[in-house]
Amino acid sequence: MRLDQNEGDPWDSMDENEDFSGILVGEHEGTVVFLIRGKGTQLNSHLLKQYLLECLEQNKTLFQIDLTSCTYMDSTFLGTLAGLSSKVRARASTLIQILNPTDRIMVMLENLGIESLFQITRQTVQPGNMLELEAGQVSKEAKSQEMLEAHEKLSEISPANAAKFRDIVTLLRKRGNRP
Repeated sequence: MRLDQNEGDPWDSMDENEDFSGILVGEHEGTVVFLIRGKGTQLNSHLLKQYLLECLEQNKTLFQIDLTSCTYMDSTFLGTLAGLSSKVRARASTLIQILNPTDRIMVMLENLGIESLFQITRQTVQPGNMLELEAGQVSKEAKSQEMLEAHEKLSEISPANAAKFRDIVTLLRKRGNRP
């Protein structure tokens, strides 16, 4: 994983007319802060997951995910968030804080029944230097496995989610040769 230095204020760097997506990370008073810009999808969920799990290995246990600039999340990204929340709770008995979700994002969290997995708040945190998370190529097998884990996590949360994601879970299990 590469971290690229982001120049200037990350909150101002996204032109509202651009279709740009990315994840920035920084620290503020002992808390790891992620800024999700644009869309959170299966194309960038692995960046968040990998970095947050590395932080847990370093005994960092306080996390905030700022959604001020997030316009959309797909089910893989939402399932990844739910899975990470479980890992943080198991390791540190704390909740990941979700900052400033838009009404649209809040509806997505509620529709999947995962809003209770997080501490949701409205606040502004601007850590100093933020770095953009970047990664090399991810194999199709690794991406399929990540998508499967995300959708299995969502399916565990409620029967409605299990019904909603049954076909994709079945397809991804077949692709990964899992029953």
